[in-house]
Amino acid sequence: MANYEEINLDALEQVVGGVYRNVNTGTEQNAAVKSAPGSGKVIGSLPNGSVVNTIGVPVFDAGTNRNWIQIEFTDSHGKAKQGWIATSILGLAR
Repeated sequence: MANYEEINLDALEQVVGGVYRNVNTGTEQNAAVKSAPGSGKVIGSLPNGSVVNTIGVPVFDAGTNRNWIQIEFTDSHGKAKQGWIATSILGLAR
């Protein structure tokens, strides 16, 4: 029998790269996806409930006072893209 160790929820939150997460803006507005963390150009928008794949680890942008993480997502034309989104929209620490 394999020896598995339980992961508590706090430890699980530290696993960010390669984890699928749901977009949740907390409003009816779509989430902006940017070309770079913070003040990057908006390259797409995702409605609540969209599923994205996180890439790597969050980075902090002092200009917006927020953490950002790179994601893979599917745009409105069905094309796979990469961009940046605020971590709070994915339920990660702000």
